[in-house]
Amino acid sequence: MIIPPLDELKKRLISLQGALASKGVSGALIFQNADLYYYTGMIGQACFFVPVEGTPIFMSRQRGELPTCPLWPVYRYNSWSELRRVLKEFNYPLSGRLGLEFDVLPTAMYFKIQEVFLGQNLVNISLLIRQQRAVKSVWEIAILRETACRDKLIWDKVPEMLVEAKTDFELGALFEAEARRLGHIGIIRVRSFNMEMTCTCTLADEKGALPSFFEAPLTGVGHTGAYPFGASGAKLVADKPILIDFGGCYAGYITDLTRMCSIGQLPQNVLVAFDLALDIQAAVVRLGKPGIMCGELYEAAKTMAEKAGWDNNFMGAAGGVSFLGHGVGLEIDELPVLARGSEVVLEEGMVIAIEPKFAVPGIGSVGIENCFVVNVDGLDKLSPVADEMIVIKSGN
Repeated sequence: MIIPPLDELKKRLISLQGALASKGVSGALIFQNADLYYYTGMIGQACFFVPVEGTPIFMSRQRGELPTCPLWPVYRYNSWSELRRVLKEFNYPLSGRLGLEFDVLPTAMYFKIQEVFLGQNLVNISLLIRQQRAVKSVWEIAILRETACRDKLIWDKVPEMLVEAKTDFELGALFEAEARRLGHIGIIRVRSFNMEMTCTCTLADEKGALPSFFEAPLTGVGHTGAYPFGASGAKLVADKPILIDFGGCYAGYITDLTRMCSIGQLPQNVLVAFDLALDIQAAVVRLGKPGIMCGELYEAAKTMAEKAGWDNNFMGAAGGVSFLGHGVGLEIDELPVLARGSEVVLEEGMVIAIEPKFAVPGIGSVGIENCFVVNVDGLDKLSPVADEMIVIKSGN
């Protein structure tokens, strides 16, 4: 089982405690799975208390034998009301500002915690946690590189899949089956409220160019109103663009990759849009160095799309979304976001997905997406998969 090594967890805790101290927060209660895994290497029905100074406590509601860790005590609790008593037993002061993940904590849970810790000032530390997680360690980047290399084994089989599959459903099923065979965990974690997505989005007809129901450039409409995302049952036919957007995830960390496919020759406007997407990616990679503002990268891409006459279809239909890319890690929507007006600057160690994409009305979706590590001298592409379109002959 791959879990963060103890030295990695120690560094993360020290960094978190330093951030809490800088904000005048006496301690933090962490509940969300991605954050739990980041700081403890474990998830589940649990709560991780991190004091601004001293040893944390991992409190679990797990049935059976509890996990152990040499870095902190593990304590079983059965109800919310016991949390305060546990902290008191470990001689932690029950006063001051207590940090919570406001962005993901359900309101009912917040009120329960407020009731248990009556008198303490509950404050939001979500941004603090997300900013820490945005800069990856050497260990995390190694995991992401390994994921990208494993993904290539799937992409190498796409020409065979295009021959076998008859619809976008079948193509997605073949792709995901191969991913699971290689150890994909089967989920993609998303932080944003009501944002849900499968690990594979296959778009093969004009529905892929319709405005997305989600805050994403191209997602298709799916086959049901219960989940308007991805494949709609469209037949894979010659001379129409086929887009595959895939999130690899084998050890908890996600890579995000989009490639174009076709059966036979594509229309000229599709080829033009694809070349423009490649040009925009290349320009952003040239500009993307530590210290540049994320908003500058978005504006550079937007300007290129405008000059080429594709601005209304850039990053999706109806004007598109107002971002060019996003951070990736334990969640698909991590910081930073390469968004319009963002003054957040790139830092060495960030990992970002850059995804210039276009909706081609009446035809379908076009684009490219790759993940890059921000190094001291620029952006380093994670995936060994070639950017070129995957093409098979019509009639195969």
